[in-house]
Amino acid sequence: MLGDAHKRAEVESRTAEFMEHEASKPFGWSPLHFIEWATVESMLETIRLPPHSKFLDIGCGSGWTSLFLAEAGYEVIGYDLVPANVELARRRAERWGSSARFEIADMEDLPAGDLVDAVLLFQALHHTARQHVALRAIGGRLRPGGWLLLSEPSWLHRFSPEARATRREAGWMERGLSLRRLRRDIREAGFLEIRRFFGPTRPYEGRGRGFVWQLARLVGANVWVAPQAHIWLAARRRE
Repeated sequence: MLGDAHKRAEVESRTAEFMEHEASKPFGWSPLHFIEWATVESMLETIRLPPHSKFLDIGCGSGWTSLFLAEAGYEVIGYDLVPANVELARRRAERWGSSARFEIADMEDLPAGDLVDAVLLFQALHHTARQHVALRAIGGRLRPGGWLLLSEPSWLHRFSPEARATRREAGWMERGLSLRRLRRDIREAGFLEIRRFFGPTRPYEGRGRGFVWQLARLVGANVWVAPQAHIWLAARRRE
């Protein structure tokens, strides 16, 4: 599972000191997460996924998306490659009294299990060089007609200073994704009815520079691509 150098780097970078620092935060998540959750919630309302549906949260990290999904009434298992992330997510679930469960798993080689109604793949696919393998593995855990909800950075991410620093200093895989290739790989993995969504802007202060920048981001993302604007897709598994 950890044959790739970037996977080993991701696991090893989550030191005990780092995770203890994360766990000690009173809440642990930025205001941006609530904006991102609003987009996920909009997608859920649009596809009309009923409460109590079974969900997999692939590449769940510290678990905030899994906890939010559980709070929304879904039966959730979060998978992540990094054992320390899973431990932190379990601690947060215990603190919240959440029903969300967490397990260690590689998105390219998911464990066998019951077919689920939906999968959330949030900001995780760009950490693998084999997205077509991961998408096929995910498709194999979805029931016919089930939904994949996906959020990933655009191809601009490969040029971002933050991504370049992470690649250089931590050794992580940090790719930018092409919408065309992503659609192709999703279809080849057995999905159809691919629907695109657009998220809101970040909070900003001031009606001058802040407003102009956010307006430019909205227009740019709608027409082509914009910095810090993610690709949001929902795709239905073939019946």
